[in-house]
Amino acid sequence: MKNILPFSGFLLLTFLLSACLRDECTSTTNYIQLDPVYTTVEAFRKNEIVTIQNVPLENPGKIYLYKNYLLINEAGRGIHFYDISDPKKPAHKVYYEILGNFDMAINNDLLVVDNVIDLVSINISDILNPKVQNRHNNYKNVYDANNYQHVAYYNKTNVVRSFDCSVAGPTNVVINWGGNFWALQDATSFSNTNVLSSGQVNSSTNGSVGVGGSTARFSLAKNQLYTLTDVELSTWNLSTLEKVNITNLGWGMETLFAAGDNLYVGSTTGMTILDISNGQSPVKLSTFTHATSCDPVVVNGNYAYVTLRSGNACNGNLNQLDIINITNKSNPTLVKTYAMTNPHGLSFLNNKLYICEGDFGFKVLDVSDANDVKQLNFDKKIKAQDVIALNEKEVMVIGSDGFYFLDVNDPKKIKIEGSILKN
Repeated sequence: MKNILPFSGFLLLTFLLSACLRDECTSTTNYIQLDPVYTTVEAFRKNEIVTIQNVPLENPGKIYLYKNYLLINEAGRGIHFYDISDPKKPAHKVYYEILGNFDMAINNDLLVVDNVIDLVSINISDILNPKVQNRHNNYKNVYDANNYQHVAYYNKTNVVRSFDCSVAGPTNVVINWGGNFWALQDATSFSNTNVLSSGQVNSSTNGSVGVGGSTARFSLAKNQLYTLTDVELSTWNLSTLEKVNITNLGWGMETLFAAGDNLYVGSTTGMTILDISNGQSPVKLSTFTHATSCDPVVVNGNYAYVTLRSGNACNGNLNQLDIINITNKSNPTLVKTYAMTNPHGLSFLNNKLYICEGDFGFKVLDVSDANDVKQLNFDKKIKAQDVIALNEKEVMVIGSDGFYFLDVNDPKKIKIEGSILKN
């Protein structure tokens, strides 16, 4: 008994102290709150595209190049068209208001976009007068879609809130979902995501084919359109917008990149390679697995380049570039891993790899030797989320503050040729 009483007294004291600390401990956090903007089927399912002139860029999403036009997605709201005949003076031509739009692809003046849960093809032979050609209702297979409200996009709001220290509060970004909050590290993580649905909550171009960035979920190849959701790859007949095939890939699919007879799918857990030599019937060849993280992928020759990023909805804690040998596409192997800061999108051209480091900057690497990659420049003034390399001299970059045309002829002295800054 002499040994038990002092120990029990210690437990009582510990309990009282911890209770006092829990009652008195609060913390005040400034963070970005993403509030959902809901829409109904009736609101977004219409057969006309509203066009508006002189709309400022506010929340830049993905970029797409078609002929002399640059398309910039206004995340979840629509698409800006800019005439970039003179890169130093991009001229805004028109804005298409398209709710729930994050992705796009163009073939022979036929623009295909996501419109909340629908897939829509639009004739843009006259970009000032777009005409809806076909609509595929509920291409994301949302259950009982007509009786639901759908999230078109998220509004960013700055919020100050106090949390009890006994409750795990948010880091610096949270999503407001029906009064519940999901914590994120990176506000850009949700700008390009699939739109969500809920119950009734209180209510290589030849001139005719466009080029998208590495974070795209739409891709054109083999005269087919391929679209990616979190779990499956769909193959579409472009002229009729009819689904011709579905390939189940598992949860966590993120990005899509076409090269030759193959599609490369980046996911939260790895890279999947599919054979599309028969365009309408993709065949899964292999999956290269890595730790949980968001990962765009680009491919050149026998190598795939994959960036892994921490601080996002994928819950990963790695920031790195993986170079993968894909000579044997049924058995891809890791060549080497290089540490990065916070890599997002990337692009390859002529042994140079252009990597977007988010708000930390823009990086140029010499990857002529996969085992000895050399950094040529890390420009920390340029915010970069995705990139398209046009030629040896010019690249296009989209970041949280807008769009940049960059002269990279001398990688060590990057010059801004033109820009479109957000409002």
